Amino acid sequence: MGLRTKIGIASFLLSLLWLVGLFIAFVGGRVGQHPGLPLALATTGAFCAAASGLMLTLACFPGLAENLRPVAQVAGIGATLDSAAVAWSELPWNDRIPDVLNDLELSNFLLLPSMIALLASSVLFFTRWFSNQASQKRFEPMGAVQSLFLLFRRHHRLFGWVALAFAGAHSVYFLLFPGATFAQWTGIAATALLIAVGLMGLITTYNTFLRLWTHRILAILTVLALALHWFPFLPAATAFLVVLCLAGLVHLKLVSSLVRLSEA
Repeated sequence: MGLRTKIGIASFLLSLLWLVGLFIAFVGGRVGQHPGLPLALATTGAFCAAASGLMLTLACFPGLAENLRPVAQVAGIGATLDSAAVAWSELPWNDRIPDVLNDLELSNFLLLPSMIALLASSVLFFTRWFSNQASQKRFEPMGAVQSLFLLFRRHHRLFGWVALAFAGAHSVYFLLFPGATFAQWTGIAATALLIAVGLMGLITTYNTFLRLWTHRILAILTVLALALHWFPFLPAATAFLVVLCLAGLVHLKLVSSLVRLSEA
């Protein structure tokens, strides 16, 4: 059994423990009923550890990740159809009585998978840097961080398209009901930049310095526009990302210990 397979199996088993802890916190701790700070931190930590563990598992089994691509593609197509449905239902010449509240709830609900996909797409630069650092410092378990980088690199374009598809219903709704607010204009700017990044990836590849850096600059501007758009949530989002990185590091070290025990 190869080292990467051992890391993947250990990561999967450990992820199951994190998921069990998360389930216990939700059910036994009644998270939805205003939990205390210790329980909220434990729940967040268990969720971040489970998420990082599942990502490492997929990174160690690239064939499994490839088999999941059609699921993401179908979800993206479904989100695009939802955007078209929202646009159609709100057209002024449509005989259907617009259900503005439900359409708003739908558009806001689809933001969560959009943010997750966008985050998975935007971390490629950082995973490359971490991969290089792990190679230089012989970070254990060997090859784990590099596998994570390759996972995000293989599916980078798909993540971007899924993020755009799921953001579509939210963007379409607020374009049909405009308001002169800072949040709306930054959202429109972020959507326009995200579309530009997607179209660039559709019509060209990044095989030259100019094309690559045009893509990167557009991506950076998109992140800045989204940061301004979600400004009230920025501190919480930053704290969540820090916890996610720390939980991922703890998970990696525990996986390394499990692998060493299996070899002993």
